[in-house]
Amino acid sequence: MMKFSHLFSYKSSFKSQLIGLFLFMVIILALTTSALTAWQSSKTISEATIENGLQITHNFAEQSVLALLTGSIENANEAIASTLGFRAIMAVSIFNTKGEVLLSSESIVINDLVSDINALKNHSQLIHESDKFWVFSSPVYLQNEQYDSELIEPDSEMPAHELLGYVLVEYSKKELHQIQRTIFISNIVTGCIIALLLALLMRFIITKMTKPLLTLSQTMETARETGRYPKATVSGALELRQIAHAYNQLMAILEVQNAELAKSRDNLESEVEIRTQELVVARDGALTASRHKSEFLANISHELRTPLQAIIGYTDLVREDLELECMDAQVEDLNKSIRSANNLLALINNILDLAKIEAGRMDLHAKETDIQLLLSETIDTITPMAAANNNKLTMDVGELATTLFIDRQKLMQVFLNLLSNACKFTKNGEITFHIHNDLAFLYFSVKDTGVGIAKEMIDFIFEQFTQVDGSQTRRFEGTGLGMAITQNFCQLMGGKLTVNSEINVGSTFSVKIPLVWDEREISDTK
Repeated sequence: MMKFSHLFSYKSSFKSQLIGLFLFMVIILALTTSALTAWQSSKTISEATIENGLQITHNFAEQSVLALLTGSIENANEAIASTLGFRAIMAVSIFNTKGEVLLSSESIVINDLVSDINALKNHSQLIHESDKFWVFSSPVYLQNEQYDSELIEPDSEMPAHELLGYVLVEYSKKELHQIQRTIFISNIVTGCIIALLLALLMRFIITKMTKPLLTLSQTMETARETGRYPKATVSGALELRQIAHAYNQLMAILEVQNAELAKSRDNLESEVEIRTQELVVARDGALTASRHKSEFLANISHELRTPLQAIIGYTDLVREDLELECMDAQVEDLNKSIRSANNLLALINNILDLAKIEAGRMDLHAKETDIQLLLSETIDTITPMAAANNNKLTMDVGELATTLFIDRQKLMQVFLNLLSNACKFTKNGEITFHIHNDLAFLYFSVKDTGVGIAKEMIDFIFEQFTQVDGSQTRRFEGTGLGMAITQNFCQLMGGKLTVNSEINVGSTFSVKIPLVWDEREISDTK
């Protein structure tokens, strides 16, 4: 049998839920009504039967006066016969006030009750009840009009009211039980028939009421499956007609909007196609221009670097000759020229590196590198720059391998760019260079106590030819290429560069670069 909870399952229809709910309520109502009616009828019949038993017992007591008065059993035969003539009477008993039985049927219950004569009352009553029978008692009284003068001695005084004894009657419940079963069965059958008729009637009514709702639901399902806009039939109750009318209005609006949307989509597709073609042309032009720019920068940088190196070389030779002749003023002028030429050469090298990166021609050349020697060369280069601004340079070397398999030139360029940047933007402060490695990565950071960078400006320092802002561009020397090259080199080596900075507190540049080890280096490190 289907569980009641399944009645309200989301899989069942509204019609099924209504029919099931009404059917359940009708069945419960019919069964409850039948049971209550049967119980009330049984109670009424039981009370009537008890009244009948009391009346029979009372009549039997009135008919037993002569038998108790004379003490003769023969005088009680007629009363007993008439009482036992009732089908429900199972046994009777007559006894006097002393408890002496004048006549008794073979009934264990009656014989037991006779022994307790003091419990009997002076009126008809029900003294015992079991599942199968009742036992009624009634006193036997002698009234004045019942005296027979022949039975009374002439000189005796006639009593007005005298208790002669008692009678007991055992009344069977068999017929009562049969009547109760008949009533209960007939009520249940009648209730079931009524419930069935009501269920059929309710099913017909609910089907008629929910048919417009089912039609509307099918129309909506058709709209969902086909993507079209079918109209619903407006019928049924007021609420259903309102829903159908609102649905039809919605379908009409959606149909118009969808037509407009389709038209706009077609127009947009045409415009997108045109714009895409324009963007492709613009992209190709930009790529071509970028390639030409990179090639031009690479070529011009190379062409400028070659004569500039020759100029630096010849100028350095002339400076040495002038130093030998102790011409200090001219030597100082040549030193300024050499410094300017070196700055110009560094700028050209940076531009050449950027051109190679943008052209995709910057390659890695990883090899075994003496990291301690590399650090020593870096510190030797940076120390004069730190001293120029009265900065304290500190090296913090953690667990570090002797040699690393890495691109030496690019790693040193990253070291120099970060440290020179810290020296340039820090005055009378501290610069700390920390470095260590594990089996997978090389970690190093440069921390300074310089001017710092605002958080919203951090991303700008990695753009080409850009410093933090215009004012700092005027305050500090530089082309704005160092950080852009540093970030590109870190990414080229598979690493990552991060920045933490606060205005007037300082900055920390942290780098994490993956390492490639050969088997010998792994064994030595372990």
